Amino acid sequence: MSGWRFLILGFLTVWWAAGCMTEPAVPPPGFAPSPKKAAETPPGWVPDGYVEAIPRMPEKGYLLKPLAPEVYFFSNGVYNTLFVVTEEGVILIDPIQGAGHLLRRAVREVTEQPVIMMIYSHPHRDHIGDASMFAEGIKIVAHRETQKLLQRYNDPARPVPNIAFGEKYAVELGGLRLDLIYPGDGHGKGNIIIHIPQRRLLMFVDVATPKSVPFKNFTTVDIFSQIAGLKRALQLDFDTYVAGHLYRPGKRAEMEEVLQYYFASKRANAEALKRVSIGKIMRESRSKDIERKMGEYYEAVAEECYRILKPKWKPRLMGFEAFARGHCDVWTAFHRTHQSPGNAR
Repeated sequence: MSGWRFLILGFLTVWWAAGCMTEPAVPPPGFAPSPKKAAETPPGWVPDGYVEAIPRMPEKGYLLKPLAPEVYFFSNGVYNTLFVVTEEGVILIDPIQGAGHLLRRAVREVTEQPVIMMIYSHPHRDHIGDASMFAEGIKIVAHRETQKLLQRYNDPARPVPNIAFGEKYAVELGGLRLDLIYPGDGHGKGNIIIHIPQRRLLMFVDVATPKSVPFKNFTTVDIFSQIAGLKRALQLDFDTYVAGHLYRPGKRAEMEEVLQYYFASKRANAEALKRVSIGKIMRESRSKDIERKMGEYYEAVAEECYRILKPKWKPRLMGFEAFARGHCDVWTAFHRTHQSPGNAR
């Protein structure tokens, strides 16, 4: 290699090495990196609306309070139920799964009388999954659809009712009457209203949790009947009701409020169906899969329905962000297959 070429190569090598070891460039005047927040909002997180925090449970693990003479409210914070104490014995409604030992302790807090009758509000495991702890030698009352389902499932934890009824049944014990009413399938087959008229109390599970929108997709087998059931319940004389969930009972006005949400979501869906064009969705979709295109249509309708509902209902009821779009999906299916949205109330 000639001398001048060697000299140039050496100069370039020193220049490259110096560049690699230089300090990073100084930022221009006025540049200031954004300060890192201690607790940044995760991407995509949408703030809650109305929230009613569950209070800390007592050390014993449950809340127990009298709702009226002889009638006691029990809650483990997430689930709740009732039991009735009479001079002839105790009527236990819905022995909650995983809470049977606590329910037994709660009954003993207020009476030495034995549990002589159980009433199932409906057959779902989460609400009656500890029934076997109380079942020996007692009467178990439920709707005949609940009886049929429990015969099918053959679950030792949920003994089959030995008293089953159709539309109505009255339980009378110790001078107190409980009216059991079947308003139709709704949330599920066999889901009943339990009314204690002398105490102005009512229990109707899984359809109208106070200050909450209904659960995912309304958890229903028949949305029309579910609404009819709530309307039927509100024809009865009561001030306080038990919904099966939350740490507290609800007031009549709170059941009315949840029913108004049912109607509002139906109307919002009817409006969303007018605004969202299925033809436009089909034309603009990148998918060649017709089922996926239909899914995109449902999603677009649900999103529009959610936007319509949000200003009024997100600040009023818990669960709105989690479940409102699913409610809109249910109404889309209902309006497409059962009833024209022109009949939305």
